[in-house]
Amino acid sequence: MSRGVRQAVLAIIVAGVCLDTLVYGLVVPMLPRLSTDLDFGQAGAGILLASYALGLCVATPLIGVGVRHWGYRLPLLGGIAGLALSLLLYLVAESFAVMVLARTVQGAASGATWTAGLAIIANHWPTRERGRTMGLVMSAFALGLMAGPPLGGFVSDWLGVRPAFVLPTLAAFALTGAAAVVLIRVQATRATTTTAPLGTILSDSGIVGLAGVVAAVAAVMGLLEPTLPLDLEERFGTSAGTIGLLFGLIAAAFALGSPLAGYSADRWGAVATIRYAAAPLVVVLPLFALAPGAWWTAPLFAATGLLCALALGPALPGLAARVDRHDGQSYGIAYAVFNLAFAVGLFLGPIVGAASTAVLGLLPTLLVTAALIALSLPWLRRLGWIAGLNQGLTK
Repeated sequence: MSRGVRQAVLAIIVAGVCLDTLVYGLVVPMLPRLSTDLDFGQAGAGILLASYALGLCVATPLIGVGVRHWGYRLPLLGGIAGLALSLLLYLVAESFAVMVLARTVQGAASGATWTAGLAIIANHWPTRERGRTMGLVMSAFALGLMAGPPLGGFVSDWLGVRPAFVLPTLAAFALTGAAAVVLIRVQATRATTTTAPLGTILSDSGIVGLAGVVAAVAAVMGLLEPTLPLDLEERFGTSAGTIGLLFGLIAAAFALGSPLAGYSADRWGAVATIRYAAAPLVVVLPLFALAPGAWWTAPLFAATGLLCALALGPALPGLAARVDRHDGQSYGIAYAVFNLAFAVGLFLGPIVGAASTAVLGLLPTLLVTAALIALSLPWLRRLGWIAGLNQGLTK
């Protein structure tokens, strides 16, 4: 692949990831209004948010196997086209069921874009550039998260829910056309005869351990999405626009933390970085329920975004490093595992968080979450030494 084609493909991946996460975050500040318009409560909010993860869970294993055997062009193009389809569904949705369908389709499309996109980078970029390039993808992820909640909050406040989806829909169809033009120029690739057995990749201790970390971080992020908007609205009368700005702080801090995560993983090791990021979350999370006002949560949102970036970012180069120890070919499988783990976390986080908050309240839910994180810290230390991920990832 020539350098020019590589840069064009990277631009498609970055734009696809950014737009996907923008739409993902767009819905969060709309939840109070949607719950009124479509007649659903706390549990319904959890189901709506978790349906994205359901689509991701169903599609990702198929995409990973497909990338391994038949290449990544069609999965990447299908992921971007699927995002455009989901946005059409958002535009016409007049019932809770159609909104859930739209978010499920979006999750499936996201699985294709992430799995195929990260596999392309791992296969076609030199090892010394891999972390930096994947950092661009994570920056696009954070930029979308940062833009989505404020955009969804303010546009829905001023114009209503449906107009908030118009510009993203137009952008998704334009990106689909651009992707079709660019990917025609990319030569199809297939797995080589030296590919390691699938079971060997899936049973690798480092890959399994990092998948557990990814699921846990996603669950924490997902748990906050259905619980905090409704809590802020009920306790303080916080508007959708303000909720959007507060959630945007998570994304802004995540964007700042992603390069630090890559640097720290390279220098001190993936699992060591994850462990030192997880520990402060034990203190930060319960403070959301104790804040005396909406804006008092602002530093907590920022701290959560930074710590989640430091916990999640090292998993990407860490997975590639584990694949390099086997065959240097099965990146599609490794990043399918990444997406599946992220999907499991996003699926369980909103549902369990919303249900627990409805029964126990927000503070007990956050205290239990913090306790589970604290109990995981000794396991993380052991994982780092067993999988050899306490050392720097690059040499």
